[in-house]
Amino acid sequence: MYALTFCYEGCDNNEPYAQTIAVSEDVNKLREEMEKCIEEDTQENEDDEWDDSCNFQVFFNGDFQVSLQHKARINLYTKYVIRNVNVL
Repeated sequence: MYALTFCYEGCDNNEPYAQTIAVSEDVNKLREEMEKCIEEDTQENEDDEWDDSCNFQVFFNGDFQVSLQHKARINLYTKYVIRNVNVL
């Protein structure tokens, strides 16, 4: 079983948090879901360049982890991670 987890690493006065957003036995389904999430996060919002839910760029792209850096708040990072997990 695999889990796709989103990690918001915090910035300034914002608290970091993480949440698992999908679980599957098929790692390829989770990779597809991760790509959709990254596509949404990297959309540009020219009306609000400081929007923390978009305006990111890919900082690191690995097989099971992608890190994003905000374009305006350069000290703000998020990441998506796929891990092998045990489900009880």
